[in-house]
Amino acid sequence: MKQLRIFALFAAIGAATSTSAFADQYVRLGSVDVGFRTDRDTAWTRFGGGMEGLRLVADRSDIRCRSIVAHFGDGTQQNVFSGQLEDNRPIEVDLRGGTRRVRDISFTCRSDERAGGKIYIAANVGRYRSEWQRSPDWMQFWARLFNWGPVVSENDPNYWVSLGRQRFNDRHDRDSTVAGWGGRSVDRLGFKALDADAMCPRVRVTYGNRTSSVLPVGELQQGRVKRVDLPGDQRNVTGIVLACHAINRNAVTVEILARK
Repeated sequence: MKQLRIFALFAAIGAATSTSAFADQYVRLGSVDVGFRTDRDTAWTRFGGGMEGLRLVADRSDIRCRSIVAHFGDGTQQNVFSGQLEDNRPIEVDLRGGTRRVRDISFTCRSDERAGGKIYIAANVGRYRSEWQRSPDWMQFWARLFNWGPVVSENDPNYWVSLGRQRFNDRHDRDSTVAGWGGRSVDRLGFKALDADAMCPRVRVTYGNRTSSVLPVGELQQGRVKRVDLPGDQRNVTGIVLACHAINRNAVTVEILARK
């Protein structure tokens, strides 16, 4: 068995994303008003897609929150913050793995200032950028906030980050281990045969909880990315082992990609 170990893959991903137009950033979506001394239930409901995280910022006063609860599209919820939001001191919230499509956020908060206060909501959209651009509210609302330009297609090469390439030098399946993932959160993988058609009958992915799954990759047509979703809410990838061989050639190079 031939072993290939690729280290610092996600350092490369970080470098790629930092210089790309798709770099993660927080964009302010709007605000909710908070009343004086009485806990008041308010909600923010306007979202255009999935998010990597939330940023909450109190304005005009310190704000005490009994709870700030995110409700997700799959029916679950998460108490993302309880306690005091200090004036102009951002709090960043890491949303749970597979439940990043927020339906609404409810606030039970109060201000000690007679004039009340505000809580500003900002989104780290990350790899969900194209989903926001497909939102029905994109042209009417979100385009003015994000100023991203044209809608991104999944066929655009900038939509993917390359993790490395592996050469398979004969027509027999050879296992190759791609290591160094470090628990990176990924929601979709791509495989591309660069110089010939290929067959990858075994692609096993392992996760942070020590479980694994075999992805249905199969045949790869030269030059075309085959996209494969990860099962369920498994996103914390720690390693990949793939076995591939060339079709009608003596060798093939397979590139492994991850969706941003």
